[in-house]
Amino acid sequence: MADRFGLRLRFALFFAALGFGGIAAVAAALWVGFARHGGPAEGYVIAGIIAGFAILALSAWIGYLFDEHVARPILALSSDLHTRARASVGADIDQQQAKYLGALAPAAHAIHTALSDARDAQEQAVAEQTANINREKALFATLLHDLAEGAVVLTNDNRVMLYNRVAQNLLGDLGLDRPISRFLRSEPLEHALQRLAAKSDRGEARAESFLAATTNGQKFLLGRVSPIISEGKPLGHVLIFHDATEDLSVHAERDHLFNALLEQVRRPAAAVSALLDALQTETDMPGETRASFRSAMQEELNRLHECLRDSSAKYGEVAARHWPMTEVAAQDIFDSLIAQASAEINIKGGEQFLKCDGFAVVSLLGHVLEGLTEDGSRSGIILSAEAHDHEVWLTIEWAGSDAPDGLIDSWVKRPISDAYGQYTGRDVLEGHRTEIWSERSASGYRVVLPLGSGGSPVLAPQDSRPEFYDFNLPDAVAGSDLAARKLSEIPFVVFDTETTGLEPNGTDDIVQIAGVRIVNGRVLRGEVFDTLVNPGRPIPPASTKVHRISDQMVADSPDIVRAGKDFHSFCQGAVLVAHNAPFDMAFLKKYEPRIGARFDHPFLCTVLLSAALFEHTGQHTLDSLAERFGISIPEEHRHTALGDAIATADVFQKMLSVMEAEGIVTLADAIAAEKRMVKIRKQQNY
Repeated sequence: MADRFGLRLRFALFFAALGFGGIAAVAAALWVGFARHGGPAEGYVIAGIIAGFAILALSAWIGYLFDEHVARPILALSSDLHTRARASVGADIDQQQAKYLGALAPAAHAIHTALSDARDAQEQAVAEQTANINREKALFATLLHDLAEGAVVLTNDNRVMLYNRVAQNLLGDLGLDRPISRFLRSEPLEHALQRLAAKSDRGEARAESFLAATTNGQKFLLGRVSPIISEGKPLGHVLIFHDATEDLSVHAERDHLFNALLEQVRRPAAAVSALLDALQTETDMPGETRASFRSAMQEELNRLHECLRDSSAKYGEVAARHWPMTEVAAQDIFDSLIAQASAEINIKGGEQFLKCDGFAVVSLLGHVLEGLTEDGSRSGIILSAEAHDHEVWLTIEWAGSDAPDGLIDSWVKRPISDAYGQYTGRDVLEGHRTEIWSERSASGYRVVLPLGSGGSPVLAPQDSRPEFYDFNLPDAVAGSDLAARKLSEIPFVVFDTETTGLEPNGTDDIVQIAGVRIVNGRVLRGEVFDTLVNPGRPIPPASTKVHRISDQMVADSPDIVRAGKDFHSFCQGAVLVAHNAPFDMAFLKKYEPRIGARFDHPFLCTVLLSAALFEHTGQHTLDSLAERFGISIPEEHRHTALGDAIATADVFQKMLSVMEAEGIVTLADAIAAEKRMVKIRKQQNY
């Protein structure tokens, strides 16, 4: 009985039985009275009917009050306690919902408080015990994330379980648990792995080099692959690589330049040699003829000089491209200058990134600062970085006496470092194809050094770093049935769309689509998809009022064909999740013929899952679920595709542990639980 009927239904049956039992008792009493005392039977019948309806009405009314003030609050408290037992929810239990249950609500709140305190104490104990590990983890994360070369760690079946920022920039939408063959041509890497295995069989443990193109063919990466061995067992491989596209291009240009130089020099040199031979052998040559020979020699020498001058300029351009330039934060350059300066220096700005040799630029500007401060005639020095089109101008501003270009040039001509040999600041300027000069400023004078912009910074200093590694990825089972896999082992893409209206099968279209990945139970905030979409039609003002997306905002955005293809690629190999998923899936399927790809992924709906887990309540909105799990949704992010997608992902992550406790372990279990929500599914028939 307890398994077949819910608490509210059992209470309803109890009061129904009480009502009908009362009617039976009244009927029996009337029958006894009629049998003993007689009289008109109609009176007894009317009295019985009136008493019966009164008893039924009283039972129904009391049953309703009992359901409203006892049964539903008990279920709500039970659900809240159950949720907090399975998921870490910090929000307090709402005691107002069970105000008629006496001490039960305070007791539930006390249990929640005790559970929270116990969890906090446990977390504190774990934190204290793992402090050293966390420090090592932070150092490891920073090292890998900011490594100048791309770094990727692969599982034995070549799925990504670690990557850094450089690798992501080189390979595109790199993500955890994705196969490396999606981003890198696999044949060169496979050959390198075969050579690595052969070396291992011979007892050698050296890394193996490889040169591979990205899958789109736009870049060539030169790298090394090394095995990861623990206790004699292979755990995977480490790839370290850099972009060799420019190196290969420069190498080809150098060869071409050298061959062209030889070809251009050969004829004038041969002509000069022939003319010299003629002048030396013909001693009695007439003066007029000798003068014409000398004129011809001068013309050939001029051609040689012109050829050498042009080749020198071209070689300078090639050499500048080949010089090792990396993205460097202006703030890092400023910090280095302040660390080695003897005078007080202030900083203004510094958020920009530059493409330069950071050490050489610091050394060059260090010589300039040393020269500016050595005689004490200049003060109030300010370092700043200014964005100018495709350049960033590093400036040193001061108050006091001027620093003419000739003086600055004398500082620049010094060798920048013993490690660079005779390489001077002037060579640094030539290598960066730039110049340095002084000019007047608002407060005095300044020195300006323009450098190429390295783009916008990936992270601000106060931002948290996104997740970029997971060493506990579940093993991939070839040919395994996705429906039979555990939910905790399945990669998900939680997504949301903003549209021109609510009719996916009508004329309405998508104006924004966003998604975030969940891998191994973690919401990967560093692996998101977010784009506005030009619907090719005006956005109704009523829709703009909801999602705040206007026609001007989407004017230069991709259409649904481009955006849909990119999103389909982002979702490869994942199960899709959305709040009211049939609505969003109806829009995606609408565009399949135009996109040329099918969104045939399995998908889950957090509305249906909420109804299956918390059927005692009719509150299954995203805001209600966020409140239930103690998740805060910033108002400015609500009704934006990315904001709602991340909020839904946080909710779904909490749901996973609750579903497991309810016996919903596999994808098939989750789909079956959704199918039982027949009433809501009918409402979602888009």
